Amino acid sequence: MTKTHPFFAVACCAALVALAACATAADDPPALRVGHVGHDHQLALYVAALRPAMFRERFGLHLQELKAREVYDLVENGRAVARLHLVKVGGGSLMPAAMSRGELDVGLGSSIAVAKFADDGQPLKIICPLQTDGDMLAVHRDLPISDWASFVRAARAAAKPLKIGYKAPTAVAKMIFERALKAEGIAYGYDTGGPGLGVVLLNFGSEKSPLPLLEGRVIDGFVMNQPEVAVAVHRGLAKIVADLCDLPPKGKWKHHPCCIVAARTEALERQPAAVKALLKLILLGTQCLREDPALGIDCACAWTKHERAVEAASVPTVNYIAEPTSAWLAGMETWVEMMREIKFFTGRYANRPPEEVVKDLCQFDLQQKAAAELRARGWLK
Repeated sequence: MTKTHPFFAVACCAALVALAACATAADDPPALRVGHVGHDHQLALYVAALRPAMFRERFGLHLQELKAREVYDLVENGRAVARLHLVKVGGGSLMPAAMSRGELDVGLGSSIAVAKFADDGQPLKIICPLQTDGDMLAVHRDLPISDWASFVRAARAAAKPLKIGYKAPTAVAKMIFERALKAEGIAYGYDTGGPGLGVVLLNFGSEKSPLPLLEGRVIDGFVMNQPEVAVAVHRGLAKIVADLCDLPPKGKWKHHPCCIVAARTEALERQPAAVKALLKLILLGTQCLREDPALGIDCACAWTKHERAVEAASVPTVNYIAEPTSAWLAGMETWVEMMREIKFFTGRYANRPPEEVVKDLCQFDLQQKAAAELRARGWLK
């Protein structure tokens, strides 16, 4: 009998292990690193992650959980077409900053922040809307203010200005609030304020939440997206004065854009099929939310860990959309126009008309293909 040399046997075993590893790696679906913020504006993704059986039965498209809240295989027609690595990132500029560093392929976050990074030359595109509205003005529960009209009277008559917090200089809520103050003729300033002001705006961006500042009366109120406002009300700290979409100039802020899905152009070119499958998931998740608000509240509670009363107050104030309507596009042009007014754009968008900026910033071909394929199968209304 011929004996196998020990070295040869070891080498063969090592080769087989290497081949098996290569085969496993080759069998893995393409990976997409997807950033998200974690609040209920991005609920379309979370409902898909939390209701895989419903998606599989209704659509033949679902997420197979590999690691809760972190790793999922996106399965379409029984085949894994993408492996999603979900990465929780802070809001504002943190999402596009992570994308610009190449840490994320796709990000769910602020439309304005993405626009600024694209203006600076970063290879980012908005590929799908996520929602509109969902921004509120809230004040301390003890203030004699109940609606926008009484807020305006208080700001005009106060011996000292009302201190209103905001989370970022270009936050959607802060920009709407400023324009509403201008429309009402209310003088305002920042931080330390000055004489003759009705409102002082304070940036609490370094704080995780405005609620300790409200409780300590450092601020009299704040403008912010949900669900933080609903949390403040639920804790008995605040009351809602106005939904910002209703502030003056009348009608200008209705269905204003907020969160979107953005992608690096490299990901769009390298993995279009995987990105398209993700957009199908977003489209179907959005449809489910619009059809069944109670489902949205349930999933929001499960994902954000807020009490049901909080999400029951928050989710209905958000308008979930995943296709760019004429109102959404007009809203984007409004944001660009306002950004130019304050010289926010200093790069490629600095001197371009709003409609050109929006056309350059947005790339909806994959979203349109995803929607067309879903409609052809009768899955998307």
